[in-house]
Amino acid sequence: MESFALYDKYDCRVEPARKKVRLDAYLTGKEAPAVLILPGGAYCFISDSNEGRPIAERFVEKGCNAFVLWYRVGFAARYPAPLKDVARALQFLQHNAARFGVVPGKIALLGFSAGGHLASFFGAQYPRFETKYEDASYPLKPAALVLGYPVVTMGQHTHKLSRRRLLGLLSGKAEQDAASVEKLVTPDYPPTFLWHARDDQSVDCCNSEMLAEALAQNGVRHVLRLYDHGGHGIGLAKGKEPAGWFDEAFAFLEGVFPG
Repeated sequence: MESFALYDKYDCRVEPARKKVRLDAYLTGKEAPAVLILPGGAYCFISDSNEGRPIAERFVEKGCNAFVLWYRVGFAARYPAPLKDVARALQFLQHNAARFGVVPGKIALLGFSAGGHLASFFGAQYPRFETKYEDASYPLKPAALVLGYPVVTMGQHTHKLSRRRLLGLLSGKAEQDAASVEKLVTPDYPPTFLWHARDDQSVDCCNSEMLAEALAQNGVRHVLRLYDHGGHGIGLAKGKEPAGWFDEAFAFLEGVFPG
């Protein structure tokens, strides 16, 4: 594994919190589809130990190049900072495609919990972000999304700490609606694989159900897997009922990657 800073010294002088933004690369050593992983952590921290590194290593075993993004969290996580970090990571990967073995058009986003909100939100918001980087322009639309027990809504059934970090303590209905992904889906939304446990006590599984309903209404290719038991923050879910999610998600990605 090798880590890369995503912002230069000038960028970090403008916004010092960018110093902590980095990309951890887990590479196969060959050209292959890629997944950009956004661990959870309530927009407060990056849960790398269970939702970052182990997921990346599993993708490498399956022949994919994998990258874990350490996006801005805590008091630096106010919208749109984390989404800008995702955009920069996608620019960086495509700019260095030959070095990393990244295949254009074959980069998926995978997010857990709050990272699932970030991934799904970016899937709706990507046209808002600058495509130009180092004198070239790069497409920002993910080829697909994989969302594990994601925060989706910023409304009634949200994870309140995630909302507080992203939108602030006093966000109103207009701000919350604008960041509720189930309200933002269009027919152009990326193909999406979702999974969630019904006994999740941190993020209600209705978040995934609401997004799946919006995807169905807009004719977006998707799969929703609900499990009776599993809880929250389980990553690969080894030894638990949702343990099969990874292989199903990988098969889904194989089916949607172009070419």
